[in-house]
Amino acid sequence: MGSPDLAQNALPEFLESVRVADRALLDVARTRRLRPMEAYLLLILLDESDAVSTAHIASRIAASSSQAKQLALALQVRGLVTRRDRTGLTALTGEGRIEAAELSADVVTALQQRLSTLDAPAAWRVVNAA
Repeated sequence: MGSPDLAQNALPEFLESVRVADRALLDVARTRRLRPMEAYLLLILLDESDAVSTAHIASRIAASSSQAKQLALALQVRGLVTRRDRTGLTALTGEGRIEAAELSADVVTALQQRLSTLDAPAAWRVVNAA
């Protein structure tokens, strides 16, 4: 275990890195005309090999099942996901997979640009110090 002082001193740097990462996703989502949570959902679905339940989506995005369902329905209207009515299982469409992959690449690029200005070792020290 690391020292509590090290964790306390490194915490602001770590929190700044989290904020920078979140801001990168928000900016990329905006350029693709996605709400931030829709972007998160696309990235989560890109990581899944099969259709997933609303409960699974809700747990991954830290939201209620109702919110997860509404996000999935919004992406379904745009043709990016399919959603089975009775089961609520949700999966990317072909178009959705392309959109999610492009979104992912754009977020990685934005993160690389934004995080290059931070002291990454200091940010990671807080994780290892706790």
